[in-house]
Amino acid sequence: AGTALTTCYGDPTNPSHLLARYGFLDQTSPATFCKILVLHPSDELVIMGYDHSRMLFYHETGDVSDEVWDVLLYQLLGEQDPDTQQAFYQAHVGGDTDTKASIHDYYSEATQNALQQHVSTFLQDLEQLSARAAGKSVRDHPRLPLIVAHNEFVKETFLKVQSNLLQYA
Repeated sequence: AGTALTTCYGDPTNPSHLLARYGFLDQTSPATFCKILVLHPSDELVIMGYDHSRMLFYHETGDVSDEVWDVLLYQLLGEQDPDTQQAFYQAHVGGDTDTKASIHDYYSEATQNALQQHVSTFLQDLEQLSARAAGKSVRDHPRLPLIVAHNEFVKETFLKVQSNLLQYA
């Protein structure tokens, strides 16, 4: 039996990376980066899970990765309750799932509202981008159909996330 040679062009859960780097869209990607951008994430935020390959929205189900919830809550606590933020961080690094779950439960409404706001704002941004693309010449903008298809993939994913969030509200 021979050995198969495979090439990996990047994170298969991030179609945006593949599009930007290699110019193609993998519509079989199971997930996409949630688009929560932090310009200069702290070491603690990275330890909490801030990484484009882990902060995911799942395309088929609209599920949200645990890292998205953890990072959002960590950021909210930094604005509202720094002592609880540190307790949350210590529970995370110490593997104290009970404390972590308790803090998540207590702040679930605020975290869900923050995620819903992010999703709604991003969907509005995608609509504006689609409107700008309408009527543009493919001859002048040859990558435009690919970009529009990517944005549609992301939009479908975000709409599923939004639907799930509204269900649990």
